[in-house]
Amino acid sequence: MPNLLFLSSCQAFSDDFREQLQLAAPDFNFCSQYDDDTIYDIAVIEDDFPTDINFQEKNIQTIYLNNNENFSANGIVINKPVKLESLLDSIMSCVNLSARGANAKISFGNYTLDPFQKEIINRKNGKATKLTEREVSIINYLYKAKGKNVSKGELLSEVWGYNPEATTHTVETHIYRLRQKIEENSLGDDAIITEESGYSLNF
Repeated sequence: MPNLLFLSSCQAFSDDFREQLQLAAPDFNFCSQYDDDTIYDIAVIEDDFPTDINFQEKNIQTIYLNNNENFSANGIVINKPVKLESLLDSIMSCVNLSARGANAKISFGNYTLDPFQKEIINRKNGKATKLTEREVSIINYLYKAKGKNVSKGELLSEVWGYNPEATTHTVETHIYRLRQKIEENSLGDDAIITEESGYSLNF
């Protein structure tokens, strides 16, 4: 479920867009306030909304709604007045780009994950370990958090699509087995850090 951050000074526009988004893409989770503990996939920002957040640094694809023809930014720029249909098309393009990017190799600590081949390689000893689709999704989601602790409930909701109120035993079991597979004979290189509150990748 992609998390979309929509920052606008106009509440009516925000409410209208939220309704349209729910009709066009009901799987999206709409957020109108930034929360540092939430991992966002896409951010849509109006030019009159004050923010000093570096979205590119946080790996968030960004769409800017702007009145100034000379405005430039690291992201997609849509000139006002905005057509909701065009905005929705741009958002879906960002989602498709993210999906293609999900097959790109990622590196953290002493490990490299190849999602397409479904394997993770320990670069210190060259050991390659095959993973399941779910295990790849777990590592990808933890990677998006950039070392931030991710709760069991959040993993359950975002990777499994379950209600966060459901049991987290499933997550605990998968993480335990995943660590066993990856960290076996890994010379003490922990890939996943386990804490009481959740999990993070060892960057």
